[in-house]
Amino acid sequence: MKNYADLTNSGYNAVKAVFPTAKVIVHINNGYDNNLYRWIFDGLKNNDGKWDVIGMSVYPGWYKTPNDWQNCNNDCLANMNDMVARYATQVMIVEAGMSWDSPAVCKSFLTDLIAKTRTVTGKKGLDVLYWEPKAYSQWQGYTLSAFDNAGKPTAALDAYK
Repeated sequence: MKNYADLTNSGYNAVKAVFPTAKVIVHINNGYDNNLYRWIFDGLKNNDGKWDVIGMSVYPGWYKTPNDWQNCNNDCLANMNDMVARYATQVMIVEAGMSWDSPAVCKSFLTDLIAKTRTVTGKKGLDVLYWEPKAYSQWQGYTLSAFDNAGKPTAALDAYK
């Protein structure tokens, strides 16, 4: 973990040298997995690791019960609040997505995730980004976009209105 903290700090210091006011994000997957986040960020903290924002990926298809987006989002919110309490840091969903052919379900997932992020303790939940929304026609096998195979946005993006 010391090597990981040193690597992270090198990136952090490089960013701050060029853009002193930029927020540096340490991003890991499975935003619903509190044990993973505690392991990573306790390890960084115990080795003097630096970050400004904890970034999370949230994909309900990878949740412990695949596509159970409601419980996935509930666990993610609990994790976000724990990260804020433990490390006094901001959190952000920097990757979210669901299959392009389930736009109504994806809209519900995103609407709920955005609402939950806005309730994070101390207003420390920054935002929710959709990862690669324009990857239509299953671009390079990627099916988690928010555009249909004709290249048109789906209802999933209505969550951002």
